[in-house]
Amino acid sequence: MAEGTEAVVLRTLRYGEADLIAHVLTRHAGRRGVIAKGARRPKSRLGARLEPFLAVSLQLFEGRGDLAVVRAVDVVAAHDAVRSSWRAQQVGAAALDLVSRITIEHQPNEPTYHLLRNFLDLLDSTATRTGAVADDDDQRGATLLVAFELKLLHALGLAPQLGACVRCGDEVALVAFSAHDGGMVCSGCRTAGDQTLDRSTWEAAVDLMRAPLAQIATRSAESLPGQHALRTISSGIVAATCREHAGVTPRR
Repeated sequence: MAEGTEAVVLRTLRYGEADLIAHVLTRHAGRRGVIAKGARRPKSRLGARLEPFLAVSLQLFEGRGDLAVVRAVDVVAAHDAVRSSWRAQQVGAAALDLVSRITIEHQPNEPTYHLLRNFLDLLDSTATRTGAVADDDDQRGATLLVAFELKLLHALGLAPQLGACVRCGDEVALVAFSAHDGGMVCSGCRTAGDQTLDRSTWEAAVDLMRAPLAQIATRSAESLPGQHALRTISSGIVAATCREHAGVTPRR
């Protein structure tokens, strides 16, 4: 039986002499694998429409195997600016890779789908405005990625507690982060294994978790977090949480 679904292409791989397997994040059915038979033949219209970063509408046939067969593909959003900019590609690829490894196959999560679509649309708009993600927009792309990762953790039920000490509930003197316990810790509860966070980095993490991606994408360069804060949030909060609670390390 054929059915239609919206999806974002996460990655592809060649299969056999002319087929293509794509891993996609669908709107209603979560992450799954699909196969486009003959997609790599010169006259096939399927292959060019099943590439990473593309948002597509798929007509799928559910057979007996694990992979649904692609009957038709329509491109909904090509994200050409992302695919033509090396820097934007690196930012976008990191997001696609994390989604492909941290989500559970066939587990529906519509908020994650919408989050990824929104992120790719905003990254594409940034690259379109500048012709590339460069200078202050290089920092904007990095900021968008870290904000996306924090929001992805929230969508998956893995969001760290940033507003209060995860051990005692105190909302003041938050000085470190515990990946094991899943949140910030105060000076009185801190132990040797916790990741130190200065106040400005903590404030940046809270802001990136709460602020809409669209708002972050249009901020002035001066209002974006500095490189040190982004690196600390990325490694000390995001990556540590992914490793501790999902067994996955984000790639850069």
